[in-house]
Amino acid sequence: MFISPEDLAPIALDLRPDWRARFGAAAERLELEIGPGHGGFALSLARAHAERALVAIEQRRKFAEVLADKAERRGHRNLLVLHGDARLLAPRLFAPGSLVAIHVHFPDPWWKRRHQGRRLVDDRMSVLLRALLSPGGLLDLRTDVEEYALGAAASLEGVGLRNEAGPGRFAELTPGEIPSTREKRYLATGQRVWRLRLRK
Repeated sequence: MFISPEDLAPIALDLRPDWRARFGAAAERLELEIGPGHGGFALSLARAHAERALVAIEQRRKFAEVLADKAERRGHRNLLVLHGDARLLAPRLFAPGSLVAIHVHFPDPWWKRRHQGRRLVDDRMSVLLRALLSPGGLLDLRTDVEEYALGAAASLEGVGLRNEAGPGRFAELTPGEIPSTREKRYLATGQRVWRLRLRK
């Protein structure tokens, strides 16, 4: 299913979606992916884990439409694709402490110095991500930009998330980890990916 910002207009902070009505028992394990892109991770997770529910928020409308169409054709009822800015939508859609995992894979690095304020993972967003996670919930961040990874680690640890690998350290690829479309290319070519796994 594809939902645009216009469809979400009636949603208020005190009237969030009934995720159990949408996903059934899978809503007990509700996860968020910010920026699914071509959807390799979202589709693979939905296929491999029918017991988990994933909401994917994509800012590029075309990407969101294509991913939603793939999910529908493949019968992934545990995957919902939304089009919009996660910084605005996430606090409207999810109650504090309601997400067991948040996935942020290869966010735009915004290379130019004057544009770096547009980066997704900053101190303000880190506070929001922590608030949305349930106790013990996972923040799964992956990037191919070391400088971004270092800044994200400092920001996320700074708001109280616990780095599984230790302060300022990066996680290793774990067995059974689901790669994104982009990460599959990196795994094939050996290009470095910096991973952060942090817990609330």
